[in-house]
Amino acid sequence: MFEVMAGGTRYLQPADLDAADIVVPLENRVPAALGQTVTVLACTWSDFGPPPEGFEMFLRDRVIPLLWEGRRLLVYCIGSHGRTWTFLASLIALLESSEETPDPIAAARARHCHKAVETLAQAESVFALRGQPLPEKYRREFAPAVRGVGLPFGA
Repeated sequence: MFEVMAGGTRYLQPADLDAADIVVPLENRVPAALGQTVTVLACTWSDFGPPPEGFEMFLRDRVIPLLWEGRRLLVYCIGSHGRTWTFLASLIALLESSEETPDPIAAARARHCHKAVETLAQAESVFALRGQPLPEKYRREFAPAVRGVGLPFGA
């Protein structure tokens, strides 16, 4: 069992930081409250954007080995929804079998909230880690709303 905590800079408390051995900021800043010895693994990621280049290797080579060592991970962005939970859905995709957890995004949402994973590119990246296409339900969810298609002008 791995110990993985998630948060947003809007909500992080000093005790949250004290509970971690590894801190993964998904933005350009590390909280000033870091007083203990931690490993900081920076993973700068644009808000609402897809994971950065080399993300899978970052998870496989840097993050997952530390989790197997029993290290406690805190990952965070600003609001703790899109980037943070795409990161965690990605860990679910890599660490839990398809039989155990067929839908890593649904699992992330059940473990956090319905807003986890915010964009089509983020959702696609999670399933790509398993070599799977994005399920149609997510294509529909993230499809842009089109108003007035097939309606008379002004309708």
